[in-house]
Amino acid sequence: MGALSGIKVVDLTSMVSGPVAATILADQGAEIVKVEPLHGEQMRYLGPSDQGTPPTFFSCNRGKQSIAVDLKSEAGRMILWRLIEGADVLIQNFRPGAMARMGFSDEDIRSKNPRIVYVSISGFGEAGPYADQRVYDPVIQALSGATDIQADRLTGKPTMFRVIIADKVASLTVSQAISSALYHRERTGEGQDIKLSMLDAMLSFFWPEAMAGLTYADNEWDPSSKGRRWISCSKRMTATSRLARFRIKSGSGCANRSIERI
Repeated sequence: MGALSGIKVVDLTSMVSGPVAATILADQGAEIVKVEPLHGEQMRYLGPSDQGTPPTFFSCNRGKQSIAVDLKSEAGRMILWRLIEGADVLIQNFRPGAMARMGFSDEDIRSKNPRIVYVSISGFGEAGPYADQRVYDPVIQALSGATDIQADRLTGKPTMFRVIIADKVASLTVSQAISSALYHRERTGEGQDIKLSMLDAMLSFFWPEAMAGLTYADNEWDPSSKGRRWISCSKRMTATSRLARFRIKSGSGCANRSIERI
């Protein structure tokens, strides 16, 4: 029996960030019910497999039960409501606002199960210019500065981590936050809402050393130091910190772009 034995989790997530977070909870003893569309989530179709199930999907979803539900139908929504009413945790990584449009707003879920730990994972948060954009690991690597951290020391050319680091850092952050929320509920009886973005998780992960120059408000920003060049697939981005504001200047295509103080 694991530490989370008896905890029931409804996993509405797809791809990596949410599924791996739920799998970590399964490894610790939680009962996970993965709710998929009738055709199965997209990770089932990524990559060949002699066993029929791609190894990436298996690794991200081991230890779970799975059910295929049509959430566009009334019968499907009733099934999900029954799962939610008996759950300790609900995890979803739809685009911001999608759950409410399907009839499962925060308020409605909380009214049926006030003790639930309700987790929403997004790419860029629930507000701002990127909130409704699709999110991919390379995009988060670019916007978080990860590509600069990995830059070639001779040429300065930004380089990506060769693993889906942003997704997995988000997964670890989510699973830890859920454990804390369950402990809070054990002490107070109160459920909690957890809203986490992959970009926030990555910035926090890199902060101790990679963002050292931004830690204290009275530091001077040195434009000649490492960290002034990123890769970004967006034409324009403004990042705000306590220290300064910067703008990424467009280059050609999705090539290197320079960053200037504004």
